[in-house]
Amino acid sequence: MNLMQKIVPFVAGVVFFFTGITAPLSLNAKDTGRPLRVVCTILPVYILTLNVVGRIPGIEVKLLLPPHQGCPHNYDLTPSDLIKLSLADLIIANGLGLEEFIDKTLRKNKFKARVLLAAGQVEPILNRPAQTRSYVKNHKIKADQPQDGAINGHAWVSPKAAAVMVKTIAEALALQDPGHAREYRFQAGEYGKKLEDLAREMKEWISRAKNKKCLAFHDILAYLTRDIGLTLIGVVESHPGTEPSPKEMARLINLLKEQRAAAIFSEPQYSNKVVKALSRESGVPFFELDPVATGIPAADTYEMSMRKNLEVLKKALK
Repeated sequence: MNLMQKIVPFVAGVVFFFTGITAPLSLNAKDTGRPLRVVCTILPVYILTLNVVGRIPGIEVKLLLPPHQGCPHNYDLTPSDLIKLSLADLIIANGLGLEEFIDKTLRKNKFKARVLLAAGQVEPILNRPAQTRSYVKNHKIKADQPQDGAINGHAWVSPKAAAVMVKTIAEALALQDPGHAREYRFQAGEYGKKLEDLAREMKEWISRAKNKKCLAFHDILAYLTRDIGLTLIGVVESHPGTEPSPKEMARLINLLKEQRAAAIFSEPQYSNKVVKALSRESGVPFFELDPVATGIPAADTYEMSMRKNLEVLKKALK
């Protein structure tokens, strides 16, 4: 199990992993004479945190990875990244094994910051359930203890899961900066309600669709499809930027035809060349859903993107 998958319960249900010397419980501008420094690993976590912080004074929120980076599976930390991490009081990561790029860094360096795994309270999805069940059976390991590489890390793509993450972030900030605890929790409640309402609207609309079957470009849509009631019949089993083999393309085309899928979903971050070919050969239309892995680092980006996704879903499954 990698470091970012080790989650240690802390008070108020917040999940922290401590590195180096434990920081004091409260560390804010009043205590130190400087802003509370918060570093968020990826864009969606940064956006959620901005909505929890709002205009509360004495807190500085920075994004670690560039907003155009996308999923950080192959990211390498830069010297400037290391400086940000070393100066941080609180590091907010997605968790669920997504930020493997930071594991060795946290092991090697004695940063003073606490590390919050924002998705630590989200019910996880396993990437390879069949293989994982077999592993559990053969090794007598409980099914609620998934092994390395088995967890899908893209929890934020579901507004329902994002609302859970917002509450977790608020509790972490409230513990770190108790002087503004009420404001963090209030703003998290207001924003979380918007996300929950959006998730409910998506689910209610999908429930009326006659055909809910879809194919996705890769596994980033798993939490969204689960939480709104879409039936994900499969994913394009290749890493973004590479093309499936002819044999795999034939399998996907047959799958789309046999299942009579309603739609194929691509992503704006990657080329839709493969998706277009699948659509052409199968006769199943394709549409673009934005998982907010990249975009403008602004507080309203997530909600606006998900609203657009809802309109795409309505068009795709009408």
